[in-house]
Amino acid sequence: MRQIDFYTDGAFSRKSEMGGWATIQIEDEVQTDQRVGYEPYTTGNRMEITAFLNALEMINAIIKDGAKSGTIVFTIHTDSAYVANTFNQGWFRNWLNNGWKTADKQPIKNQDLWGQAIALYIKINAHQTLIIRKVPGHSGVRYNELVDKMAVEQRMVLEQKLKEI
Repeated sequence: MRQIDFYTDGAFSRKSEMGGWATIQIEDEVQTDQRVGYEPYTTGNRMEITAFLNALEMINAIIKDGAKSGTIVFTIHTDSAYVANTFNQGWFRNWLNNGWKTADKQPIKNQDLWGQAIALYIKINAHQTLIIRKVPGHSGVRYNELVDKMAVEQRMVLEQKLKEI
């Protein structure tokens, strides 16, 4: 049985309203893939969701590429309680049942990203073992620290590009 881990993180500056995100793929303690990016005038939650969505897309690509040689357990590690609870506590089911509204009838923010993430999560989870694990942020978890650094670097790249314009 194969174990493939993904670590995701988003970075956001309230001062500049710029954000960055990073996702890495780890197998046998080796980083085998990564995705990074940035977005101007965004939010921290949006960057966390984007990083998580990229992990789901990477998993979906592995499955599509015919990774049928044995069982694969996929684990996505996130330091975002919002992202982890959305799936582990089933918040997304309530959102779908309530017409994309919170318990207090407010519209769910970032529906564009959540819609994609939920659809992929349901698709993957129907045929594969998919674990969403909440890890503590900024506490020395090796790969979480790495994606945090990468996400911050992406945010800083965007801030520098905007200064040059």
